[in-house]
Amino acid sequence: MNLITLTTDLGLKDYYVAVLKGELIKAITDVSIVDITHNVHPFSYSQAAYMLANSYYHFPNGTIHLVGVDTNRFKGMKHLVIQHNEHTFIGPDNGLFALMFEKKLPNRIFYLKNAEASGAFPIAGLYVRAAAALCVGKTLEEIAEPISTITLASSFRPITNQNYIKGHVLFVDRFENVILNILEEEFEKIRQNRKFIVTFKRNDDIAKLETDYSSIQKDGDISCIVNSAGYIELFMKHGGMASLCGLRIGDEVRIEFK
Repeated sequence: MNLITLTTDLGLKDYYVAVLKGELIKAITDVSIVDITHNVHPFSYSQAAYMLANSYYHFPNGTIHLVGVDTNRFKGMKHLVIQHNEHTFIGPDNGLFALMFEKKLPNRIFYLKNAEASGAFPIAGLYVRAAAALCVGKTLEEIAEPISTITLASSFRPITNQNYIKGHVLFVDRFENVILNILEEEFEKIRQNRKFIVTFKRNDDIAKLETDYSSIQKDGDISCIVNSAGYIELFMKHGGMASLCGLRIGDEVRIEFK
């Protein structure tokens, strides 16, 4: 069984996802297709990097991950095939993989040949053809050329000093919980058991890190937690934290320690 995952900003309103899956089924025999998400905010490669980085390793070794987010970012952009931890990633060289592998880039990074003919919908053409070739046993060297540098992107790591962390909203999930670009390890390294206060555009400050979502009892109250991916997350009891507090992707959030 060939296992393919899909991470895109195509949404589910139009027929694009169906076209992509149809092309995969035609090109690859005995294929199983799993949607990671098609609801990445349009063109948000940083959001795609967060989602993929925190989901791919739950799949078996040998899985191929197709990433179709902002695939026409600039003219002449390369399209990459990357092997990492026995997984293969196929997607645009638009900064996404630089963010995803920010700590250390994988050794095996290639760019797809004949990408100039990828058209307006490369994930359903170029990427599918590459995945199909790998599924029948072709090597990366046969379908792609090695590359030593990829397109960089602004780091989504926060700005820190000994008394504060200045981060931003990285992602808003289905429940309107607000995920910050701040990892637990970064938070605890600076916190050092001190009290803290989380501030954002409104005056609804947060001063406690909960152990789980049920720790607060009153509907509408807000707090923060370390989510399952290890990031600091702001949430509201039975309410929409993002919309009710006016928080959107990219907004600044500051944590001060005392």
